[in-house]
Amino acid sequence: MQKYIFPGGMLPSVRAVEENLGNLRVVDRLSLREDYAETLRLWRERYLERVHAIGALGFDEVFHRMWTLYLAYSEAGFRSRYLDVWQFTLGREA
Repeated sequence: MQKYIFPGGMLPSVRAVEENLGNLRVVDRLSLREDYAETLRLWRERYLERVHAIGALGFDEVFHRMWTLYLAYSEAGFRSRYLDVWQFTLGREA
């Protein structure tokens, strides 16, 4: 994924975020895992519905397989709780 889907991307761990907040602290956190799994399912369905139009734009079979795998793998990762995405509410340290 780092080579083809998100080159140069980085997914920091919750711990890494919490350890690098400077004078801020996490006041609250919300897991968006279930919502994101559903979002990925919808993206995959819509992608597959339009795969011929995407191919007409010049994207080849390798691109198609790569994105289909990424979307399905990511959805499964969120549904199985292997992956998560968080929303943090931050506040100043007292």
